[in-house]
Amino acid sequence: MTETVRVVREPLENRFSRDRHLPALITLLNSYLLWGGSRIYRLRYGVGINEWRILGELSIWPGATAAKAAVDLGINKAIVSRACASLVEKGLIVSESSGRARRLYLTDRGVATFDEIRPVAAEREEVLLDGLTPEEVETLRDLLHRLVENSDHLRDYDDAMLGGVPADDLDDEADD
Repeated sequence: MTETVRVVREPLENRFSRDRHLPALITLLNSYLLWGGSRIYRLRYGVGINEWRILGELSIWPGATAAKAAVDLGINKAIVSRACASLVEKGLIVSESSGRARRLYLTDRGVATFDEIRPVAAEREEVLLDGLTPEEVETLRDLLHRLVENSDHLRDYDDAMLGGVPADDLDDEADD
């Protein structure tokens, strides 16, 4: 018996409006930031966006572990691991044993690469914020920090929706 498939050709009445649904707006903005940055950083400097984010993390927290970087950056541990392996291979970071932990440090080449990319990243931020007053920028920054703080509650909600399945068990599927 063949099931009849009904094709929906009109927008749903209960749809999310990209203009009003904040997660959609944030995701759209994130896509512009990641894809544009990734293209520039890879083509001009030979590093991808996740590698750039690790360089940035280590510029603030020398000796951070990959696990700390994953939490700080909100990136899946497997992605951090791949980015770190690539950075080690390129000679931009080193991984040193410290007891049971592996600590990550920038090399001189890593610092030079960070110093090359940083002005481009700062200029991309300026372009993004063009047209906002300094007060609006500070308000936006404060609101974004509050949303990041609320993300703990969102993770708790997500875990409850999944019946307590640890996020790491599903992280690799998040990119599907």
